[in-house]
Amino acid sequence: MIAMILTGFFFILGVVPTGAYSLPRQGNKQIDQNVTSFELRQNKRVDVFDFTGEYTNLENIDIDGRRLREVEMLLVGEYPLLTSINYDGGLGAIKGELTGRFPLLEEINFSCRAASLALDLAGIWERNCEINLSSHSAQIILNLPKDIGVIVHTRTNLGKVIKGSLKKKGWGLLNKTYVNELYQEAPITLVINIENKDGRIILN
Repeated sequence: MIAMILTGFFFILGVVPTGAYSLPRQGNKQIDQNVTSFELRQNKRVDVFDFTGEYTNLENIDIDGRRLREVEMLLVGEYPLLTSINYDGGLGAIKGELTGRFPLLEEINFSCRAASLALDLAGIWERNCEINLSSHSAQIILNLPKDIGVIVHTRTNLGKVIKGSLKKKGWGLLNKTYVNELYQEAPITLVINIENKDGRIILN
């Protein structure tokens, strides 16, 4: 009976529990560290996803944020089993701090539509990871790690790429590629694919 009541309560909130019951952070609440998977489907009230701490069972994060406006995602702890992060956004602004330890993380997808995106990727990466980012017209800002290899493929129409300390590779007009000094030398590499039609791309 208690389990049935809890199940109904979570579906009213718009949270789909998988593996273990959990509530996303609302105000000062934090996501349960025992979850194996976190999935959110269009909950207008949630704007901070706080995964601070050690999440030993978390394998994937899947968030539908198309109705959200100001969103912050905090991944600043330990995630030994996390393999994928998927975020589907709409309007407003998305800020993500991926500064934790990611032994198995191999795929990240942020579809932002008209939302701006700022990601701090200065985490501890122990595996090659593919990161796919897209936006129609808003700005994308990345803080890149300095201790592993990085290659960034960009596709823009009218948007401008500010490459920071990265070096341009090749002579593409709409499709451009940038690499850091450790590309092809470091054992771990982030492969970042960015499509931004009209907005700026800033690589720090």
